[in-house]
Amino acid sequence: MVAILALDISGNHPSLADEGKGTTGCAFSNNGKEQLFDVSATDFKTVEEYWFYIGMMFENLKPDYVVIEGYRLYNHKGKSASIQSQSVMPTSQLLGYLRMNLWFKGIPLTIQYAADVKTRWSDDVLANLELFERRGSNIYFNGERTNAHKRDAYRHLKHFERYKLPKLQGESK
Repeated sequence: MVAILALDISGNHPSLADEGKGTTGCAFSNNGKEQLFDVSATDFKTVEEYWFYIGMMFENLKPDYVVIEGYRLYNHKGKSASIQSQSVMPTSQLLGYLRMNLWFKGIPLTIQYAADVKTRWSDDVLANLELFERRGSNIYFNGERTNAHKRDAYRHLKHFERYKLPKLQGESK
């Protein structure tokens, strides 16, 4: 078995003016035991402390593979794209920091995009597979209430395990 860390990152931090608060969703699988958690930028005084903490997960959790949701600014998104025209693009900066951090540590990185996983691993699909549990309008994982960031990280974990990991390990599926 292997250890896999999947991240739905947000580089935003309250110190970056109007960039938002920032929450990074995390899904970690180690020898088949899975856990979801998140890291909130508001728990840190500076954006650097927030990003450093996320980077330290590689030291603390010792994953064999890391999967991160990629970030693209799409022109066809119209207003939402134009709103970011003055952005310092903190999520892209965080992605670059994490990418280099992983490269220095020799940990393989896979970047996946939301479009690749949102439909294949929707909340309904994950609930039907009994990986998530619906209770009214809330969604739970192993008895704990989730949020969109944790669920998005989990989607990336499941997609990687099912479609990418076998190829990386030389197995055929």
